[in-house]
Amino acid sequence: MTKKAAVINDLSGFGKCSLCASIAVLSAMGIQPCPMPTAILTNQSGFSNYSCVDFTENLKSYIEIWKKNNAVFDGIYSGYISNIKQIDIISEFIDTFRTQNTLVLVDPVMADNGKVYKGYSSEMCRKMSDLAAKADFITPNLTELCILTESNYDDVFCMELDEKLSFVKQRAHMLAEKNNQTVIVTGISDEVKINNCAFGSDEDLIISANYFDESFSGTGDLLASLVFGYMLKGENVKTALEKAGLFLEKSIADTVCQKVFDPNHGVEFEKNIYMLT
Repeated sequence: MTKKAAVINDLSGFGKCSLCASIAVLSAMGIQPCPMPTAILTNQSGFSNYSCVDFTENLKSYIEIWKKNNAVFDGIYSGYISNIKQIDIISEFIDTFRTQNTLVLVDPVMADNGKVYKGYSSEMCRKMSDLAAKADFITPNLTELCILTESNYDDVFCMELDEKLSFVKQRAHMLAEKNNQTVIVTGISDEVKINNCAFGSDEDLIISANYFDESFSGTGDLLASLVFGYMLKGENVKTALEKAGLFLEKSIADTVCQKVFDPNHGVEFEKNIYMLT
């Protein structure tokens, strides 16, 4: 029987991110994505013009109706959350539908490059930390790891790569032991390689790929979706990260080799979907 995954994220018309990325990736892997949109955008907010419809008032009905329909999920993945009320609703969703066999991944989307996203207060970040604590796997970037561990990003940003990776390992292990989870820290770069790291009870992993000096929309969503999908298919974390890294590296390379590209539109991953089937 086809595995089912509840995917909680925003839906953006352009940007190849969030639900658009997850639906494409999971479907190609043979997993049924069941989307629950937190917000609906004309396009992701990196564009100079966009509009957004908050979906908070509709989220409770997903819980109520899916529960009445006896929905069962093999996995639950949450990403972008548009306001603090949604965190409680998503927490309730996990409590309602989680079983001992349900894989829960939370991407604690809050910040990047040392800056918290617009609309995220300190209270909202604290509640996001509480939500992340419920997950089996979390996928913070370096800024989000600092928020989750109450660390100073500016101090970490100035470190050399080895020192930075040592810091990431120490802080990630704090979370992993505290919450009994695996912490996958994404996008640690030295302008030669980009490193995705996993820390948990089994082993410490650092998976490297070629670094491209561009920041594309949706790469974090793609990575989280890929890792989530591979683990639902029974792969271990090491294999999931390696395969996800190869897919992203090839997709980014295909994009930057074009004469003209706009990072706001995301990466050319569609032609590489065959790698997932």
